[in-house]
Amino acid sequence: MKSICRDYCLEVLQLSDRLLKLAQGAHIDCDEDQCLVLSGIILDSASLIRREAEKRLKKLETES
Repeated sequence: MKSICRDYCLEVLQLSDRLLKLAQGAHIDCDEDQCLVLSGIILDSASLIRREAEKRLKKLETES
């Protein structure tokens, strides 16, 4: 497995986890519509980013 790409994907997973936690906290604690929209966008984006990084890691594992 290419270590640089693997390291990058692992870092992306960590970042997406932080974004998900941030958005979930904002979604729970904030009652303003604009804040809820923003947390929804962050949740959707972080989930998509996470899925893509997981796909790439899985592909890297099968290639090696």
